[in-house]
Amino acid sequence: MRIVFNTRLLSLICFALFMSIVSSCKKDNDISSIDGKTELLSFGPSGVKHGEEIQFIGRNLDKVTAIDFAGASVPSSAFLTQTKELIVLVVPQETERGVVTLKTAEGDVVSKTEIDFEVPVIINSFTEIVRPGDNITITGEFMNWITGVQFAKDTIVTEFVSHSLTELVVTVPMTAQTGTLVFWGAGTEPLTIESENELQVILPTITGFSPSPIERGENLTITGTDLDLTKEVLFKGESAIVTEFVSQSATQLVVKLPESANKGKISLITYSDIAIESESSLLFIGDLPDLAPLEFALYVDALENGAQNWGWSTNTDFANSENVRDGELAMKVEYNGSWGGVKLANFTVPTAPYSELTFSIYGTPGSGGKVINLAANGGPNYTITVEEGKWVEYKLAMTDIGSPESISDLMFQETGWAGTIYLDHIGLR
Repeated sequence: MRIVFNTRLLSLICFALFMSIVSSCKKDNDISSIDGKTELLSFGPSGVKHGEEIQFIGRNLDKVTAIDFAGASVPSSAFLTQTKELIVLVVPQETERGVVTLKTAEGDVVSKTEIDFEVPVIINSFTEIVRPGDNITITGEFMNWITGVQFAKDTIVTEFVSHSLTELVVTVPMTAQTGTLVFWGAGTEPLTIESENELQVILPTITGFSPSPIERGENLTITGTDLDLTKEVLFKGESAIVTEFVSQSATQLVVKLPESANKGKISLITYSDIAIESESSLLFIGDLPDLAPLEFALYVDALENGAQNWGWSTNTDFANSENVRDGELAMKVEYNGSWGGVKLANFTVPTAPYSELTFSIYGTPGSGGKVINLAANGGPNYTITVEEGKWVEYKLAMTDIGSPESISDLMFQETGWAGTIYLDHIGLR
């Protein structure tokens, strides 16, 4: 990998104009100040590059023993030219932006302005697979001119482990994500470089957990790799998140299971807020058995068989994982007390092949004893009394809903109360 970062070529100060400054200088006995002090009048040309010649014009420059740049020093023995009025030298590769200091036996002479350069930064390579918190090494040319490294999600690092002309070592922040790197560089015009290759940031993985089934409130042991990169553990259920662990290492994570956790897959949340989900679901002792399959489904993890929600005055989430009776998702319904309803429509199913309409309801705190009217095709209401804190499976005969020959819509309507329920596994058997 080789990325070249060339700044725009700046207009050079007209060299003839620059040299006219030299030619306009008086003879030695005229240019030297009365007290014999060394003076720096100017230097250039502007836009000079590393490895090119730079000239310093002044008075009594023959007294200069060395010129110090930011990051480099050139002794008088390395000057190409040295007279009372002029010093010519080659800009060292290590030179950085900053003031210039002329060293003399009588004291230092410091430039009033900073010298800057047109810098062709080159990125050759970097460590491409890394754990957050570890160091990566970036190699190239003029690495000392890089002022920041941007990781994914606008995380910028400006303090480095080490910084030299050919190598930059930087610690990968815990919030970094897989993606390209952006290098911020300084020069006559600060610009940026984006890497061609991506930095692969290692994530934790889950290989298993035990015990399962488990009692709520007990300790769950999660095994895997790079588990020490986990910030939080998320279980299914409202507010079932764990931020403090019993123990944590790269291969094992022990957490106390929240009382609000529900069966389902476990998610590890990284410091970059990426969720890594387990392949299998966590089960609880005493959980309800799986429900029998539906022969004609209206909702199983999503609306099915063309069903749509034509309801009103509710806030309904059809892909909620907080509280699930069967499968991976359930329908979360928030009633607002204005006789709102969920109405599944846009389908038609004959009832002759089936013996029952079935669905499951979970009542959240405050919903116990509330009534829901269920109606098919706008027919007679079948009243359901919500039971709080548990899943209840309802199995209604066709006579319970008016013995329709077919069903083309199904309504779940609150009767003037506000609260939240979960609906799952809706269909015919």
